[in-house]
Amino acid sequence: MNVAQQEICDICATATRGLERGMALPLSPAVSAAAAQAAAAEFAANGHVRVEPALPAAGAEALHRWLDGEAPFSRVLNQGDKVWDLDPAQRAALDPQAQAALLDAVHGQARDGFQFLFDSLRVSDDPAARAARDWPVDQLVSAFNTPPWLDLFRALTGEPAIAMVDGQATRYLPGHFLTGHDDNVAGKNRVAAYVLNLTLRWRVEWGGLLMFHDSAGDVHRALAPRHNALHLFRVPQAHSVSLVTPFAGAPRLAITGWLRR
Repeated sequence: MNVAQQEICDICATATRGLERGMALPLSPAVSAAAAQAAAAEFAANGHVRVEPALPAAGAEALHRWLDGEAPFSRVLNQGDKVWDLDPAQRAALDPQAQAALLDAVHGQARDGFQFLFDSLRVSDDPAARAARDWPVDQLVSAFNTPPWLDLFRALTGEPAIAMVDGQATRYLPGHFLTGHDDNVAGKNRVAAYVLNLTLRWRVEWGGLLMFHDSAGDVHRALAPRHNALHLFRVPQAHSVSLVTPFAGAPRLAITGWLRR
């Protein structure tokens, strides 16, 4: 590709991303009735299931392009129960010594406790706020709160009381992780968690696996990110996301949240 061709490609890509911000994406369920029935049986038996494809291909591809390009992620980490959100400017303000000290502290807390480090883009629970911002991730969470998706989530989980779905976009880069926890937070009324993976290519050797723990401390199932695959699992249930390796060839991109009563 010559310089002129590359310039045209860049201009067209920018224009396409702009259209995705201002147009409705195809985000209806792409799950067949037979697949939904089989998935509901698996969820009832095991407490977790992977359904794919979840979205029409065009919708999943548009979400991936946006997450991999324009999405304004912040770095999130916890200090006990306190959560810190560091935007790019705040991270840039930390000198190398401060960055190293912060990472040491994160690793120290992760050694024996609950700790996370990854990039996040939060989505409002308010439908009007989502409609006003209208980013692709807002469109998806709003779609998840429409009857076709709510009915599907109720059928898959066997829980007719599901009334809302919340969400956030996440990006795991090399060194990012989430240690073991069960998502059971008082007052949140969570029925199940979901992870919609939107990474085009992944190898299990790159880490970033969604791992389910048993009572003996072993991992009894580990799922690699798979593009346009929706993972559902019952709350409470012990799980973690393994460390993304330094040689991972792409960011681990997903939209995650909870199905709530």
